[in-house]
Amino acid sequence: MLDALRRAHYRLTPQRMAVCRYLAETRTHPTPSEIYHAVQKEFPTISRATVYNTITVLRDLGEVVELPAGKEGVRYETDVTPHVNLICTRCGRIYDAPIGDIDDMMALIVEESGFQLANFHIEGYGLCPTCQQETAKGSHEVKHG
Repeated sequence: MLDALRRAHYRLTPQRMAVCRYLAETRTHPTPSEIYHAVQKEFPTISRATVYNTITVLRDLGEVVELPAGKEGVRYETDVTPHVNLICTRCGRIYDAPIGDIDDMMALIVEESGFQLANFHIEGYGLCPTCQQETAKGSHEVKHG
């Protein structure tokens, strides 16, 4: 991420570097607010605008992917390699799932569509294991409560 910012002639301020460090270390698909609160621990005076602007630049440079997250707005994907995102429709958490060799599939898609891919993700929607358990407990309580 830092190299991408340098190549695009952005100054590497300590605050920008902290945003990049957080994004590089997380695998949680954070919201902008989560990123802000994490970086604010190190830089208490950092503005939301600095965080949001840095995320926007990283997105525009292809270093992170913006994912729709329902009522939470957006979340940011830091793994830009092809994989599956499993999105819980109840809690909104996003889980990464590796997929096998998809190079042939991507090549076929590009060949047939003529589309130039910047990123490639497959999304699946459903209930995560935690929400499945909570749903099962809730229906059990209703039946026997």
